[in-house]
Amino acid sequence: MMQRRTFIEGLGALSLSSAVFIDRAHAQSGAPTVVKGAYAAPGLSFAAIFLADRLGLWEKNGISTQLKQVQGDPMSMVALTNNEANFAGTASTAPIIGWSKDIKTLSIGAFTGSVVAQYTARNDWLSRVGVSPTAALADKLKAFKGARIGVATIGGGPAQYTRYLLRTAGLDPEQDAKILAVGFGAARMAALRTNQVDVTFGDSPEADQVELEGFGELFLNCAQEVPIFKEFPYTVALITPDFANEKPDMVRRIAQTLGQANDLFGTNFGQAVDVLKQQLASVPPKAIERSLERDRSCYPQGCRMTTAMWENNVKVALETKMISAPLPAQEGTLWTNRFVS
Repeated sequence: MMQRRTFIEGLGALSLSSAVFIDRAHAQSGAPTVVKGAYAAPGLSFAAIFLADRLGLWEKNGISTQLKQVQGDPMSMVALTNNEANFAGTASTAPIIGWSKDIKTLSIGAFTGSVVAQYTARNDWLSRVGVSPTAALADKLKAFKGARIGVATIGGGPAQYTRYLLRTAGLDPEQDAKILAVGFGAARMAALRTNQVDVTFGDSPEADQVELEGFGELFLNCAQEVPIFKEFPYTVALITPDFANEKPDMVRRIAQTLGQANDLFGTNFGQAVDVLKQQLASVPPKAIERSLERDRSCYPQGCRMTTAMWENNVKVALETKMISAPLPAQEGTLWTNRFVS
């Protein structure tokens, strides 16, 4: 609840206890520039960060990184806006809400260009509602009436997208379903396993891991089944406009490094899979293989974004009342490709 209150009611009020991250070059001549990064979750939605780290792509672009996982998009935004990180990885709901609160950020790349997240359902719930994972989207959404849906945080992207989808099915998100904060990754899967929730909404490879463990199935794959989520900046790399103006060369190196990492999904997919298996060593390798095979086209080359992605993002934000007035979706305000070109 603290994260939700902090973000929705005013990100600037929260201060992390860690020391402020300062962008600076090493004192010794020729040393890589130190860059601090924060990201909101450990899943495959931020694969480019992990690939760049494990394959030494940061160093090849003259950067030495200090990376930190924080608990959710609000804390990632706080790290960025409090100058505790030079760039942040978040769901794209975060900068949208931030702009509506006059907290200006700039997206310099999309880690994922579709909503690469899935609803995973318990086997007994599937039997009870009588709706198959192969059913039509409309039937799946109607089945959510009365369901307990587990998400990481109440105010994060998955919760907001769930509210959007419920409304498209004519359901009231506050009355017709229970959206419950159950934590990230393993905690969310545990909630599903122990029948605390009927359905979870999380990043890959969670659904595949649940299927392999045998207590649930991938029920709804947003990137393939929900039209508006097929071209959508699900997770993005953010900087502040001041950082872009003051250190454009550093921003360019950050953006191009992440873009080079995403390019591996097209140029050396096998290497990308192997590296991500090492990164997510606690996850069954088969789950990672399955999820990446299914979603490999969702990682845009160069981390490039499109106007259509951001138009869809703004539309969903308006319909879920994350924002009360439209925001500019054209390049140059909320987002830009100029640093990856």
